[in-house]
Amino acid sequence: MTQNLTERVRLGGGVNDALQQSQWAEKKWVWVADKEEGYLSGYVTKEEGDKMELKLSNDTVVTVNSNDIEKMNPPKFDKVEDMADLTYLNEASVVHNLRLRYYSDLIYV
Repeated sequence: MTQNLTERVRLGGGVNDALQQSQWAEKKWVWVADKEEGYLSGYVTKEEGDKMELKLSNDTVVTVNSNDIEKMNPPKFDKVEDMADLTYLNEASVVHNLRLRYYSDLIYV
């Protein structure tokens, strides 16, 4: 996944593109912890009480407790300079933003 992310960021990726914004808004996007990648993005496919079924970016489907997910920021916040501008200020969102900025040579200091 990291290579795909790196390629997408370097090629511009259309992050602020209106089409991508509308596609993002169609689903409830979240972050879930992953041992290898740190966090994986995914969207909610089904909710039953405090259990959620997610389709992850690596095309796997998992069921997790609602307490084990973090909300994702809209793509318009990708590579934002000030982390305080993030709608959802959580560890996963900060790591994602730092990763995007690093791959774009916009090192955060």
